[in-house]
Amino acid sequence: MVILKNILLASVILSSIGLLSSCQPRSQPVAALPPLTLLPAGGQEPTPNNLTALAGTDFQPIIVLGQRNLEWLNLVNKNRTLETRLNLADRTTKNPVPPESPRTTSVASLKAKYSEIIASLPIVMRPYLLENKELVEIPPMTDIEFLTNVRLVNKVYQATIRWIGSQKYLDYYSHADVKDIRGYYFFMKDPTAVEKLGRFDSLEPAERDKYLTWLASMCHNSFKSKEDCAKEAQAAALSNQVLNLYRKYLSTAQSTYNDYFRAEKMRPDLTWDKSGAVLTQNFVMPSLSNIATWFKTNVEEEWKAVGFQLLINFVPKNDVAPYLEFVKGVTPHVSGLTWNIITMDPDYSLDDYSTQWTIRHEFGHVLGFPDCYLEFYDESKSEMVYYTIEPDNLMCAWGGLLQPSHVAELKRVYQ
Repeated sequence: MVILKNILLASVILSSIGLLSSCQPRSQPVAALPPLTLLPAGGQEPTPNNLTALAGTDFQPIIVLGQRNLEWLNLVNKNRTLETRLNLADRTTKNPVPPESPRTTSVASLKAKYSEIIASLPIVMRPYLLENKELVEIPPMTDIEFLTNVRLVNKVYQATIRWIGSQKYLDYYSHADVKDIRGYYFFMKDPTAVEKLGRFDSLEPAERDKYLTWLASMCHNSFKSKEDCAKEAQAAALSNQVLNLYRKYLSTAQSTYNDYFRAEKMRPDLTWDKSGAVLTQNFVMPSLSNIATWFKTNVEEEWKAVGFQLLINFVPKNDVAPYLEFVKGVTPHVSGLTWNIITMDPDYSLDDYSTQWTIRHEFGHVLGFPDCYLEFYDESKSEMVYYTIEPDNLMCAWGGLLQPSHVAELKRVYQ
């Protein structure tokens, strides 16, 4: 569900599908780095692309448990109807992670969550998930109890795969906090904040510190180091110039925020009808008809609005049209020089809304939309920090939907 944003290094042009790493010396100041782009010219999300990569990690027990868990869920659902099947998610599922409460992930937290899962796993499930007992189609407990535990295991499994995939790109992620828009975001949510900057000296110490933190964050969006930004904020406070400091960095911070919602022109093979209401995108015909139907149904159902409809036109494989592939043990993602490859994990059922929502989101990347969430690596705490920006936006948060802004962007970029 993520696109890794490349760092384009000077005039070096790389045509490989692999990620372009931002291997800058750690002693080099952030200000010297070229801009982190939200949509690169090519590259791949940082996820392991085969089971061998997963097996060579310290998280092998979590990986084995997670894949066994999915195998059991698929067996239980094998002969169930759409009405009685057990799903990892449904249309009511939402999973926003607001900027006010970011999620953090680390080696320690993942191992702790795994230990919690093992400790809380019902006794009747243990032989099947931990002792390799032959799986049964009828769970040894109620459907609700079974599904609750399956979801808990899957959550830890997915978080672990994501963590493993990010490890070789920590250089990139350690600099990605220049796209942290929380300073600007908090100012925009506080209608009294700017007015208070004008009478900064009259504020309580805690409130002054809060605003200085936000200002330093906005400064960091300009690629100045965190240390320099903190010093500049403190100097502005001492000289009663905090309002001027806000005005100095407002444009850059606002642009950084807006970048999360701007589409890039990635598709040369889509067409509008004469009315400007119907957009047709070519897509390589999947080898299996059920996958083709699943893909077309979900994409066309999501990417429509009043006065707008996106249609999928299946074509033979060629050098331009995007296509779909399945690889075990990955986080779903889009890759390729023109973001034309959608990769999904075959262990997840096409009938589960979690998979259906994911393909709707990933198709947004094919059209040129970036993710509107942020992940960065906090070196001081050895943890990944993650938050979403708009809770109901298809490209921001799990369970989000197509917004009018998506349609407007498609028309701006492609008409």
